[in-house]
Amino acid sequence: MPPRWTHITINCSDIDASVAFYTSFCGLTIVRDRRIEGRHNVWLGPATKPGEDPTFVLVMVQEEVKARLDHFGFQCDSRAEVERLAELALTQNILVQPPLEVGGVVGYFITVRDPDGHLVEFTFGQPLKGL
Repeated sequence: MPPRWTHITINCSDIDASVAFYTSFCGLTIVRDRRIEGRHNVWLGPATKPGEDPTFVLVMVQEEVKARLDHFGFQCDSRAEVERLAELALTQNILVQPPLEVGGVVGYFITVRDPDGHLVEFTFGQPLKGL
């Protein structure tokens, strides 16, 4: 069996603000919240059945943000969901790219900024099933 992709880790200057963003915008839930010897990290993943671990998690570490990645991509179930998130992002002044239809494999999308400036894309119409 080849190696399996299990997580991405990002540093967060304010882990509580980042948890709030990714739970409210992306629908992720807290899988683990670890506070050991002055270090704080949180694992977020899609909702699962009790006692079941998710396939993939976003790990956030309370640490100086030295570099950002280009963007995370999340698939929505409808254009209406993309538009709802755009409205929410607009009220929080974090909308970077308003709803845009580009067709093909990209589809309909918006881009927003998380509390540390990482870009997060929400799409509808991409051929990827997602995790």
